Amino acid sequence: MILTISTFLDTEFLHNTWRQWCWLAGVIIFVIIFKRYISKLISLLLFRIVKKTDAGELTQEFLHLILKPLQYLIVLETIYFGFKVLNYPFDPENEVLKNYVFVISNGVYKLLFVLNVAWLVSRLGDFFVAVLNHRALKTEDPWDDQLVVFLKEIIRILIWIIAFLAILGSVFGVNIYSIVAGAGIAGIAIAFAAQETLQNVFGSISIFTEKPFVVGDLVEIDGVTGKVVKVGFRSTRIRTLDTSFMTIPNKNIVNNKMSNLTRRTSRKVQFNMGLTYNTSQEQLNKIIQEIKNYGEQHPKKNEGINVGLYNFGAIGIEIMVEMHFEYEIWEDYIKTRDEVLFEIMKIVQNNNAEFAYQFPVVTTDKKQ
Repeated sequence: MILTISTFLDTEFLHNTWRQWCWLAGVIIFVIIFKRYISKLISLLLFRIVKKTDAGELTQEFLHLILKPLQYLIVLETIYFGFKVLNYPFDPENEVLKNYVFVISNGVYKLLFVLNVAWLVSRLGDFFVAVLNHRALKTEDPWDDQLVVFLKEIIRILIWIIAFLAILGSVFGVNIYSIVAGAGIAGIAIAFAAQETLQNVFGSISIFTEKPFVVGDLVEIDGVTGKVVKVGFRSTRIRTLDTSFMTIPNKNIVNNKMSNLTRRTSRKVQFNMGLTYNTSQEQLNKIIQEIKNYGEQHPKKNEGINVGLYNFGAIGIEIMVEMHFEYEIWEDYIKTRDEVLFEIMKIVQNNNAEFAYQFPVVTTDKKQ
């Protein structure tokens, strides 16, 4: 029986013995089964290079990013070198078939190899960005957080452009040097064809250099008000006040008026109130002075308080009230405004005056 198995294993199939085929199949199956453990071991060895830096706290994230592409690379290389040690499985005298098989198999391998390496390098780039983001979170400046997101997109674009050029050169035999040399002439044509895209790219550069806002700021851009969610390579994403998600091209941000509402130093309560014409001058003077005193003594006062006669309207005597308070979120601002209006109502009532019937009271601050 042993002799029979040995004889069978020494029998040739496609110019290779069954023993060689079995060894190849065994190695491939072994690598496929244990690829996760092999890749994890390699990842941990690679991680030792950066373990002593701030990246040492990101071991799990490093493994999560690098394991999958590394597993596929190990399997691919195992299959490639496994078949490399075998004899050519077809008739070696048929040069046409031999060249055809070699070109196809080698081209497929190079294509998969470049894609796999690009995937792996892209994940390493993501980890590099994660390290920068980890450091940025320790600082108070929000601009470095925003720059990290922008940098992540640039790294990915560069990696996949290089991968695309590598595929053209190694798989399809395109002369990359001629492409690079002709890029100057082609660049002019591309610049005209992709003029809008280039404007958005330069717009993003302007945003990062001039720093008009950061992620999380409440802004009003091109008639749209909302919180900045992400500043990208081409566009900026905003969550509007009605919770819709809007994407604004960066060129529109640069070319239009933009107001950063988060950087306001105050909230304004401004309105005209009307009192009946039977209100005496003494009552008016006292009401105006008491409202001024209330505004001046308010704990949230930020800027000047302006209260005075505004107009003699068709319905009543108009008094203008303008108060500035410390900037606060909309919900807190509503509470402050309610407190101010109730107190002014109390001042009017304590001076035995009456509001004019159906007189419009309009505040000017928007829900921002």
